[in-house]
Amino acid sequence: MPARTPHLTLLVRETSCRDWSCRTFCDRQFSMASRHQAAVPPLFSRRDLFRLVSMVTLLTLIGMTIYQTRQEKREDDAPLATKSEEAFVETLVTGPNDTQAFQETEAAAQFEAVSDKTPLAAEEMSAYWRLMRWSMTQTFDELWERAHKDRYLTHLAQAPEKHRGELIALKLSLRRSASFEAPKNSAGAKTVYEAWGVTDESRGNFYCLVFYDKPPELPIHPDVHEEAQFVGYFHKLLSYQDPMDKTRWAPLLIGRIRWRENAARVALVQTRHVWSYWLWGSLAVTVMVAVWTNRYVERGRALLTRPQEVDHASIEHWLDTGLVEDETHTNDAVWPPEDDSQMDSEDASKT
Repeated sequence: MPARTPHLTLLVRETSCRDWSCRTFCDRQFSMASRHQAAVPPLFSRRDLFRLVSMVTLLTLIGMTIYQTRQEKREDDAPLATKSEEAFVETLVTGPNDTQAFQETEAAAQFEAVSDKTPLAAEEMSAYWRLMRWSMTQTFDELWERAHKDRYLTHLAQAPEKHRGELIALKLSLRRSASFEAPKNSAGAKTVYEAWGVTDESRGNFYCLVFYDKPPELPIHPDVHEEAQFVGYFHKLLSYQDPMDKTRWAPLLIGRIRWRENAARVALVQTRHVWSYWLWGSLAVTVMVAVWTNRYVERGRALLTRPQEVDHASIEHWLDTGLVEDETHTNDAVWPPEDDSQMDSEDASKT
């Protein structure tokens, strides 16, 4: 007899088979086939899911590497201050300063021409150079000792007239510095330096610092990241345009500056390459874990989803005899039934 395929089992289900044993066998085969056909495949297979996770992890690490490289490039473009081996010698000139009463009286008259939250005007320069000359006659330590250390941005913003000409001490983080040639002035200064920085209290609001005696460690650059102490006289609230073309203002102080080593930046420069090691090390570990997990998960999945072997011999036996093998020895009924009424009675007895 030619071999029959297992698909014949499903075809028999649709025939008008009157044999209850035949129908039982068909029900078993059909229910098994239905369970396999009703299984809904997942959106991603395990292999595709691991590939997706690995790809996202790889892209994340690449993005972090690009960001870190850009940060390092930006820091490399900004000059790093180098600590000078020689002690900085301040330049001093002789002359009157704010410790003389008559100087304060003359300065008060000049302060009348100063206006706040405006650019620097010509009529304000006489008071500007007077404050510069006062700072040139005293050392940084002398100024720092008698300066106000409890003046904050809010004090200057709320009552600039009250604090004009006051000696104020600040600890700042510098963000830019510049130098320019000074016009002829009463203080005798030829080169004037300017720095912009923030304090812990001012946060993103800048102070404008003007000084004539620059420490050798302080770089002149539009993008610096240095720490400094500044002590100077408050002149006015100076208006300026920020990068978004918005008008803002900053307290303008004239005095002396002392550079401080930025310990955080030095540590960052020394350890910044560790980030690259961590990033690529994490990438290697992720790839190894993904490969190992995918390998063993696929092996376990193959064992769990091994296709069920079809018993061709049982099917051939049923087609030839009309009996299921496990029922040939347990079925005591007369076989085959003589008529349909006997078959129906046997079905009723089983139910």
